[in-house]
Amino acid sequence: MPEENFRPPPHYPLLNTQMMSARELRETLEDLWEWVHEAEMAPEDIAPADELIQDVRHQMGTVIEERVDRHSDEPKGSRSG
Repeated sequence: MPEENFRPPPHYPLLNTQMMSARELRETLEDLWEWVHEAEMAPEDIAPADELIQDVRHQMGTVIEERVDRHSDEPKGSRSG
């Protein structure tokens, strides 16, 4: 019986958040979060290593930092529309 393995995380080897659009940042964060959630809920016999989950969480942190930085650059209270 072949060993069942958990799917690999979304692959973002050169995650350059400064070059990503707001939409790309949001979609990347959603992809990473979905994987982490599934990995943490997976049965122990197929779950990925804790170190891999932490690495993906670190990538999520990088994306979140960029999103926060962008929002902090926006003028407060002066929305045009």
